[in-house]
Amino acid sequence: MVCLRLSATPCWGRRCLRGYPIFDPVAKAGNTSAEEIFLCTGSGANGRGIYTQEGFVVFKDSRARIENVPSMAGTAMETFRKKLFDSGVLSIDGETAVMTKDHLFQSPSYAAIALMGRNANGWTEWKTKDGKTLDAVKRQSVSATSTS
Repeated sequence: MVCLRLSATPCWGRRCLRGYPIFDPVAKAGNTSAEEIFLCTGSGANGRGIYTQEGFVVFKDSRARIENVPSMAGTAMETFRKKLFDSGVLSIDGETAVMTKDHLFQSPSYAAIALMGRNANGWTEWKTKDGKTLDAVKRQSVSATSTS
């Protein structure tokens, strides 16, 4: 398959739209081991997801805060969350919002912001069931391996 990037430069394969894997399936909870699943809780959120090379996948049925904190008013993060609700990725379900499908975010921080309705550092908000941060599991373990 051949497609053109916005710069009219040809690219080959399934990853043609500005480098995004639009035809690749989003990772599913059933395809991962328990140690790879991270949790985001607090501020009205109760989410599950995994870190991938493409970003962070939040799983369907993860719970999110409905309202944004006041400090998000008028910011890009407010617009970002509004788009998630408008597109149906997040849907109001009683006192919380729910992810209607597995969704790939460009970073762990965007995934945490989507669920928590506030500014968030996803590298510290996403944790294993044992309380290890995503940073400790994915970034610090890599840097420790590369220095030894």
